[in-house]
Amino acid sequence: MPTEQHSPAHVPPWPPIVPAPGRSAAVLIGTATQVVPSTLPQLPQAAAAVLALTAELTGPYGLFDPSTVHCRVDPPTPTEVLRLLPAPGGDRLDLLLFHFSGHGVLGPGARLCLALPGTVDDGSSAEHTSLPVATVFQALESVPARHKVVVLDCCFAGRALDSPKAADVHLLAAAGRTKRARTPEGYPQTGFTATLLRLLAEGVPDGPEHLDLTTLYRHLEVALPAAGLPRPLQRAFGDSGDVALFRNRAHGTAVTRRGLLARARFAARLKATAAAGGQRRLRHAAALFGAIASDAAAHLGPTDPDTLRYRHAHASATGAAGEPRRAYALLSAAVADWEPTVPPDDPGLAAARASLDVWRERAGAAPPAAAAGETGA
Repeated sequence: MPTEQHSPAHVPPWPPIVPAPGRSAAVLIGTATQVVPSTLPQLPQAAAAVLALTAELTGPYGLFDPSTVHCRVDPPTPTEVLRLLPAPGGDRLDLLLFHFSGHGVLGPGARLCLALPGTVDDGSSAEHTSLPVATVFQALESVPARHKVVVLDCCFAGRALDSPKAADVHLLAAAGRTKRARTPEGYPQTGFTATLLRLLAEGVPDGPEHLDLTTLYRHLEVALPAAGLPRPLQRAFGDSGDVALFRNRAHGTAVTRRGLLARARFAARLKATAAAGGQRRLRHAAALFGAIASDAAAHLGPTDPDTLRYRHAHASATGAAGEPRRAYALLSAAVADWEPTVPPDDPGLAAARASLDVWRERAGAAPPAAAAGETGA
C-alpha cells in the first residue's frame, strides 16, 4: 500500500530571546577627548556614537528602559566607568550590555586597554592610564545576569577574545586582533557604530520582528567591509546570539518594492565582498537573489522592470558561484521575457544581453537547460 506523501511543513525561525526592559541594563562609554599627557588624536565621533546608540536603545524600537541605561562621555578614571555597572549581588538581570567607543591601545603583553582622557599610548604606561578590558570583564563577573554582552568599537578590539575573564561573555568586536578600527572622513559617528545605526534605521526587511545579535552581526560583517571598514568579529556564549536588542523597523516589508530593493542591495554587497568567504558566500548571494527574484515575480509580476533586473542579478550571481550553464539558462529565459516589454535599446535589456553573451561563452555555447523555463527563480 503506497505511503501518503506530505510536503515538509514550514519551520519557523528559532525564537529570539527578548529581555524584559525592567530586567536589563546597559552602560555605554565614549572617549572623545584626549588631554595631556596623551598623544592620541581627538575622536569626537565616539561621543556622537554612544549618544546616538543610547537614543536607539531607549527609543521606540529599543528594548531598554531609559532608567536602566547609563551613558558617559569622557570618564576620567576607570572607577567612574565601573561605578555605572549594576551593583554586585543585586537581582538577576536578563541582560547586561557594555559598549565602548573610542581608542583601543595595547598594554604589556599586547593586552587590550580602552583609552580614557589622558591615556598614554605606549607599552609601559597604557595599562595604568586607561581601562584594561580585563578589568571590565572582572567587574562583569560579579553582576548576576543571564546574558552579558560586550561591544567594543575600537582598534584591536578582537584581542578581547583572548581574555580568560571573557569566557562567558558575548563579544562583538569592531576590528580584529591586529586591525585598527576606522572612522572615514565625514562620518558623524565612528565607522562601526555609524554602520550599526544605519542598519537599525533601515531595518532588515526579511528579518525577524526583533533584531538579535546574530542577525545584526551577519549584516554588519557584510556592510562594514563593503564600506571599506574592518570585518567585525563575534563570539557567542550558549544561546546569546538569539538575544534581541532592538525591534526591526522593516519587519513585514520583505515583498514590498522598497523591501525587495533593500534585500537586493544586501545580496549585492555580499557578492561584492565574497573574497573572504569564497564560493560559500557567492552561493549564498545567488540563493538570496533567487529568493528576491521569486518574491518579485509573485508580488510585482514576472515581467515587472524590477523583477527582470532581479532575475538578471540572480543569473549573474549563479554564474559567479560556479554554475555558468544554469546562469545562461536563467538569463536566456529572462531576456526572452524582457524583449517584448521594452524598446530594443533599453539599457537594462542591453546589459542583460551583454551578460548573456558572457555566460553563453563560459557555458561553452550550451543550449538552455531545464532552468530556462524558470521565470521567478
